[in-house]
Amino acid sequence: MSTYQTLYRKWRPKTFSEMVGQSAIRKTLRNQVKTGRIGHAYLFCGSRGTGKTSAAKILARAVNCEHPKDGDPCGECASCVAIGSEASLDVFEMDAASNSRVEDMREVLEKVEYPPQFSRYKVYIIDEVHMLSNSAFNALLKTLEEPPEYMIFILATTEPQKLPVTILSRCQRYDFGRISPEEIAGRLRLGVEGSGKRADEAALNLIAQAAEGGMRDAWSILDMCLGMEDEVTEETVRTVLGATDRQTLFQMADAVADFDGDKAIRLCDRVMREGRDVQVFLRDFSAHLRKLLIAKLCGAEPALLQVSGDQAGNYRDQAARFTVRHLERAAECVMKAEGDTRWAASARGVMEMAVLGACDRASSGDTRALEERVEQLEKQLSELQSGGRILSAPVKTQPSAPQEKEKEPPAPIPEDEVWKKAKASLPGMITGLLSQARYIGCVNHEYRVALSEEAGLNLNLLSSPDRLTEIEEALRRAGDPDARFQALREGRPETAEHERLVREALRALRETIPEDKLIIES
Repeated sequence: MSTYQTLYRKWRPKTFSEMVGQSAIRKTLRNQVKTGRIGHAYLFCGSRGTGKTSAAKILARAVNCEHPKDGDPCGECASCVAIGSEASLDVFEMDAASNSRVEDMREVLEKVEYPPQFSRYKVYIIDEVHMLSNSAFNALLKTLEEPPEYMIFILATTEPQKLPVTILSRCQRYDFGRISPEEIAGRLRLGVEGSGKRADEAALNLIAQAAEGGMRDAWSILDMCLGMEDEVTEETVRTVLGATDRQTLFQMADAVADFDGDKAIRLCDRVMREGRDVQVFLRDFSAHLRKLLIAKLCGAEPALLQVSGDQAGNYRDQAARFTVRHLERAAECVMKAEGDTRWAASARGVMEMAVLGACDRASSGDTRALEERVEQLEKQLSELQSGGRILSAPVKTQPSAPQEKEKEPPAPIPEDEVWKKAKASLPGMITGLLSQARYIGCVNHEYRVALSEEAGLNLNLLSSPDRLTEIEEALRRAGDPDARFQALREGRPETAEHERLVREALRALRETIPEDKLIIES
């Protein structure tokens, strides 16, 4: 019975051309091999599974290859075969995580003075180099600065910030970025076909997203899926990952869109009865809300959403049921809960509070929620107007009493003078609050001031009903009988227009619908 070789080892790239992603790094290393401009120390850093160790092994073969092909090792010469089978005495791999002591490093460095036996270069690959002790780094430092001409050091780490600057300054540093889901899915497709198996495109895309930029993680997930079934489907991947099915995510998003807390709690109960992990569900739902937000802002582009064309249409249709602010608020609730579940005694309670918070209608103390309420009211008003139910607010006129002699109306007082005169007549406390605001003019008899983000308390004080009444009465005494007052937050002038539209809508509703039939939610 032959020994099974895991997919990530079987499909480990053997040349720079086979590497997934990292195009700039591949090009640079190949050019160095072609031109012979080989450095004596390299530092490969980046997150797990992005190709650091694979690139180090390929570079070790390439610099010692007898017949390199455009900077890639040929894979056929004696040196390539020996290094590939890990039988070469001139290429040494060391795991610094388990050999971090200075004694281990000294033992390795004692062999540096011996030239290579069968190859052109002697290559030392030190993985997880950030785990070395300070004494071990000091022992490595001198050799790394002035190694023999036949010596090459390749250091690999996921945490370069832990390395001493004296080590960093002596290495050519290459940062390996996360691999894109498209590149991961393409490489997995080759692996599935090469193994004589089958996998759905949706399944490969789901694996690529779950891998979070790590090719090795993607191979490991695919390995588990193929161990379960020869034909990998999206449902297979979700079962292996313990992820939530797409239908449940859409149903939960529908509940949030409808502010239906009852439905959301029942869906949470179903998630728990199906044995799903709470943190995995919250992570999946957070990703779902993110896609809805992207579809709302940028359109349903399959490449941007990382889904098929049909699925992109589903996201577009559901995103149309939300406002942008509602999606932002819901995503914040879910993402916060995802972190809170790590420490909570009841993960289920955290999940339920998160979805209820996402379903909760705007509260009066939340600025973003207030804007959301204004946006919803404007939408409802637009629908009423388009349906012909409200055309305009009727204006009630009172018959004027007969006058013996018409008098010319007095000339209106300029608005700036009205403001100055009214401000001077106000009590000292209100004058002090207004002195910290910026007068931004008058629109349709509405006098406006703006306050900075830091002056939130002053904004609340000026917006209280008592002070609004006092300021408006002062403005009317100063010469503008229709005067109104509005305090705004700096940079948000549209708030007044929103509130004006809402007031007009409510006034129109009250005048066209009987009082006992009119119910307005606060």
